[in-house]
Amino acid sequence: MLIKKVVAETMSEAMAQVKRELGADAVILQSRKIEKGGLLSFLSKQMVEVTAATPDHYPPPSRTGIIFDDDKKRTLERSLVAGAEGGFNAYGSGSSDRTGLFPEDGARSTEIQGLRSELSELRSSLHELATHLKYQNAPSLPQNLTMVWRALVDNGVTERNAHDLTQALHLELTAEQIDDEDAVESALHEQIASRFRVGGIPFRTQPGRPLVIALIGPTGVGKTTTLAKMATNRRVFGRMRVGLISTDTYRVAAVEQLKTFAGIAGLPVEVVYRPEELPKAIEALSGRDVVLIDTAGRSQHDSEALTDLQEFMNLGKPDEVLLVLSAGTRVEDQREMVRRFGGIPATRIILTKLDEITSGGHLLDVAGLLPREWVYLTTGQNVPDDIVTADTLLLAAMVARKDYFQQLRLNRFVLPGADNALPPEG
Repeated sequence: MLIKKVVAETMSEAMAQVKRELGADAVILQSRKIEKGGLLSFLSKQMVEVTAATPDHYPPPSRTGIIFDDDKKRTLERSLVAGAEGGFNAYGSGSSDRTGLFPEDGARSTEIQGLRSELSELRSSLHELATHLKYQNAPSLPQNLTMVWRALVDNGVTERNAHDLTQALHLELTAEQIDDEDAVESALHEQIASRFRVGGIPFRTQPGRPLVIALIGPTGVGKTTTLAKMATNRRVFGRMRVGLISTDTYRVAAVEQLKTFAGIAGLPVEVVYRPEELPKAIEALSGRDVVLIDTAGRSQHDSEALTDLQEFMNLGKPDEVLLVLSAGTRVEDQREMVRRFGGIPATRIILTKLDEITSGGHLLDVAGLLPREWVYLTTGQNVPDDIVTADTLLLAAMVARKDYFQQLRLNRFVLPGADNALPPEG
């Protein structure tokens, strides 16, 4: 197929040039108006550009002139003029009615179908190449384990972690077990679960002093909402009497938000503006069994604010410091947060906003950032329902399977043990 592009001042001139150079059997592939000449688009002249082609199996270009009758010529001219105004494309855009314009339309249709078939094969080959490049670092393993490796990587697990997990399975399982998908899945979940540390809060208190728990963490992770869930969900503290303290006097309406919630729940609340006021606020709530301290969100890059937070913790001397992290935060940022908040030793971790992620593979990396127990997971905005005690089986399933948590909520799936049941939506 010979393809040529011609430029002329009018469509008629362009068509005449196509006929001279390619013959009467030329196929018009595209026509459009272009700007040509002038300096930096000034004083440019509008021209017509026509792209045409002659199939290889057609006769060579003829110089004997057009062979169409007058009716076909007029139809062709109208089609091409309309194409120049609105954009003519022989492969779909512009006028699609070419019937009778050119001889041997059936042969051309067959050739176009062949081109489409070749394009389809090319797309398939490109897809295979992209898949190969994506998984080029996959280890040499039995087929079932290779599929596990791919599924883990697709769910956000790093290639290194995926490699470690599948190699552990290869060493642990027999050849028969590796061929059994259920056995592989069960062993995989156990391997992932072993990489998470979970545990509850030990209720140790000093005489005359409640159990004091402070929630710390960066801005926007949901500390205040999590504190509200902990204070009112019977699966957290049972029938213990809870009191609240707010040190978040920086965020607009933060104190009012907590006071409103405390009033609805019938809980006492103290507001602290300076670190030296915190011990007195704790003493004022000495008749409660548990005191939860809501702290202001701090950017991990704000050294002065982190120093201020540490002073609150030094004077308040909480029994537990829970670092609150969001499941939706990038691992690189999580790593920086853990490092910067390291000056305030956290005893345990709360992971929030599990309902906002679709891929849980990165949770395996988060677990490796800080060797602390995970104590609670939050699963939505509903107070007090959307909080569960951390469970290794749930975490392992989220790492292993894409969209697992969303399917869990949709199917109202309940994990073994009432404490770990996901609350229903709504």
